[in-house]
Amino acid sequence: MGIYFNPGNGSFTKDKNSQLYLDKTGLIEYLNRVICTNANCISVSHARRFGKSHAAGMIDAYYSRGCNSSDLFENTEIASKDSYAVHLNKYNVIHLDVSSFWDAYKDNVIKKIQEYIYDELKQVYGDQIDYTKMISAVLMSVYNISSIPFVIIIDEWDSVIRNGGNKTLVHNYLQFLHLLFKSEESKTFLALAYITGILPIKKIKDESALNNFREFTMLKSKQLTRYFGFTEDEVKKLCLTYDMDFESIKAWYNGYLIDGLHMYNPNSVVQAMLDHDYDFYWKNTSSFESINTFITMNYAGLKDDVLAMLSGDKIRVNVNTFQNDITTVASKDDALTALIHLGYLAYDANRKMAYMPNHEVSMALNLLQLQ
Repeated sequence: MGIYFNPGNGSFTKDKNSQLYLDKTGLIEYLNRVICTNANCISVSHARRFGKSHAAGMIDAYYSRGCNSSDLFENTEIASKDSYAVHLNKYNVIHLDVSSFWDAYKDNVIKKIQEYIYDELKQVYGDQIDYTKMISAVLMSVYNISSIPFVIIIDEWDSVIRNGGNKTLVHNYLQFLHLLFKSEESKTFLALAYITGILPIKKIKDESALNNFREFTMLKSKQLTRYFGFTEDEVKKLCLTYDMDFESIKAWYNGYLIDGLHMYNPNSVVQAMLDHDYDFYWKNTSSFESINTFITMNYAGLKDDVLAMLSGDKIRVNVNTFQNDITTVASKDDALTALIHLGYLAYDANRKMAYMPNHEVSMALNLLQLQ
């Protein structure tokens, strides 16, 4: 059992042992349908604290050969499915949190990621592998020795994109991802890719490192919507269990309508239930600071629109122009779309309009003293 190569199930164990735990293992059933197929690359971009990292820990626990998780998954939704035993703890797993590497290493992030992976591979395979080769060749060598394909999980994959103003670094990082997910070797060694981020995959001309990924976003999450956030039915049951008023919880934390489902901020709902209090649990993110600059400047009337939404209005927005990069906001529509992805606004897909999702987010924006 390693940290980056074949991690254990400690993260999921803590989640299951938490005072408030909701079963989201149905996500694994979907992943089992696409694993070892041409649709095996999945990208989930949602606002912070919507359960992406928790899901990554669950995926570790299920697929990794570094642990035995049969007891953990007993009586869960996935355990009743036909595919459950077929894939349980059967894969070599690599799990990376790119934000941690970025915080520590910045310009050497790619080199350091490889070093940490190789150090753990050496503990298992020693000198059977030539570690001077590119990472796709190294992983192919592991596959040739073990005949076991890889599940690669990258949390906060977009940290380099969101924070890296260095175009050369971003290009090199995308090339690194290309080796993992689109190289000739990956066609053989890769069983499943699951990457998470705050923003959808950046649109970069002539870069194709991630164009084979199916995306699930705050705008459209399709069949995965209910696994990121709490559904209205789940929240109603929690209110009964914790003796909380559903209408108050709804006013505070509801508002995200994604593919027809009313989704609630799970972190805030959990805190409210455990504290037995309707309160402000929102935490501003560093990515928001960039957009906040545009708001306070009233860029193209952006502040006026935010104030209108705080008063209950809906604002029409074109979500298709945004390049999925906070550093290249080129219009008011881009700024509004970024706020949707960050969770500060909700989106009515039928009417193509942005609006204020709930009381908690309204408080977060009111704290900016926009008046």
